[in-house]
Amino acid sequence: MKTGVDLIRRLKYRLYPALSRYIIWATLAEGVLKGSGKPFRGLFADNTPFTKYLLHKVFDGPVRVIRKRRIRIPALRKTIRSSAEDIDLCIAVLPGKYEPEFRGLYTFRGQEYVRQIIDTSGPWDEIRRRFHKNRKQISNSLARKYRYRISADIKDFDFFYRLMYLPHTRKKFGDLAKITSYEDMREKFLKGFLFVFMENNNPVAGSLCMVEDRTLIAYSSGVLGGDAGLIKSGAQMAPYYYPLLFAKEQNLEKVDTLKSHALLNSSVYKTKRSWGAAVYPDDDVKSWIYFFLPRCTEGAVSFFESSPVIIYTDKGLKGVVGMSNDTGLSAETIKELHKQFYAPGLEGLLLLSPHAAVPVELSFKAPPDVRT
Repeated sequence: MKTGVDLIRRLKYRLYPALSRYIIWATLAEGVLKGSGKPFRGLFADNTPFTKYLLHKVFDGPVRVIRKRRIRIPALRKTIRSSAEDIDLCIAVLPGKYEPEFRGLYTFRGQEYVRQIIDTSGPWDEIRRRFHKNRKQISNSLARKYRYRISADIKDFDFFYRLMYLPHTRKKFGDLAKITSYEDMREKFLKGFLFVFMENNNPVAGSLCMVEDRTLIAYSSGVLGGDAGLIKSGAQMAPYYYPLLFAKEQNLEKVDTLKSHALLNSSVYKTKRSWGAAVYPDDDVKSWIYFFLPRCTEGAVSFFESSPVIIYTDKGLKGVVGMSNDTGLSAETIKELHKQFYAPGLEGLLLLSPHAAVPVELSFKAPPDVRT
């Protein structure tokens, strides 16, 4: 019996990638939104871990799953239309080939991830000018508190992987942590090097990097034991500041901080943005995230208010932000939106409100000084 069960599992594992191109899980769920405390009901269609991540980000407290079933992807059109009066929003992660079938039905289209790259080609004062105000203050304290060394020693890598990367990643992301295997990360280390950040001659943090085509690629970082005290004292920021300084000293053109979830309030995205990172589309994308708004309900607006997203448009990347307290775009409101969301590579925002038939567009072409 055990052999038969194992065989079935192996068959399912092999068949799943092919089946997922045609069949999708559709989950109808409701709960209370984080931040606003307002009720929200959504239809989530997805075969990836993204829905699990999104539900964790969106809802405050338990999520009630009303219905979960497999459907054929083309049948999702009918499901969305039949559910239009019962849901605030449908979010579907679909293979790119299905875009023509849903064109005209979806409201926004985006990617699960964006890339974030920091330009280091100019003078150091220019690089530092793009830091947000608190990062400028932190960088001053980092320069006084830590020093670093560069290592190609496998013993240092083992120490970093087991005592910095693993505990830090697990404590920060919990059940949502994506752990890179020792073997895969070791392969990157053998092609690159390790920053070891020292406080009083003791290693407290590390960052695995590689130089390629005049670009410093920052793969992974970690803090010793994932210790909250070390993080609070600034050890988590050293893997951002010192690679930038190193890249400038080595006349490198940029620091590639790799991918972040395409959510404007993602902690990872916001941290990279605060060091001056520009936003780029994910060139490796195979699936797209589609947002279907049957109508602009208070629940839909509250969703984008608590979880603003980055979408792809013909004019470039833009943010979608909900504004439940629609008081109009005063000069002060525009300045606050720039301060909160502006980043190089982001063309502007689409602002949703409960009483507006279409989103209001806010351009970032001529932003005020938002480095605060």
